[in-house]
Amino acid sequence: MKEKVDKKDIEERIDEVLEKIRPFLAREGGNISLDHFDVETGIAYVNMLGACAGCSLASYDVSESVEVMLMDEVEEVKKVELVQDEVSLGYGDLLSRLQEEELAIKELEEIKKNREKDK
Repeated sequence: MKEKVDKKDIEERIDEVLEKIRPFLAREGGNISLDHFDVETGIAYVNMLGACAGCSLASYDVSESVEVMLMDEVEEVKKVELVQDEVSLGYGDLLSRLQEEELAIKELEEIKKNREKDK
């Protein structure tokens, strides 16, 4: 007979582990929160907040650090996935477009310099 899983208890234990991580993220202006825990799959869904939201390293941090700690300290957690809301995705897209634009401007300036030299 399978004993009933207390989702609230698991989520509280997950949040206790996240509380240990928060000071490190806060140094960079970020934070982390539990979105929800799926009891059936064992997946904890987390949100990166503040400066961490939309950061290109957020998914790496989740898979390499947060997931390891949560799986180690909360036996029910089998995997951790980053929830990326539309705002975060939009920020990432905007940042990418701005970086591409900056590169294009630098290339144009280089072309102008080369043309002036050739004159």
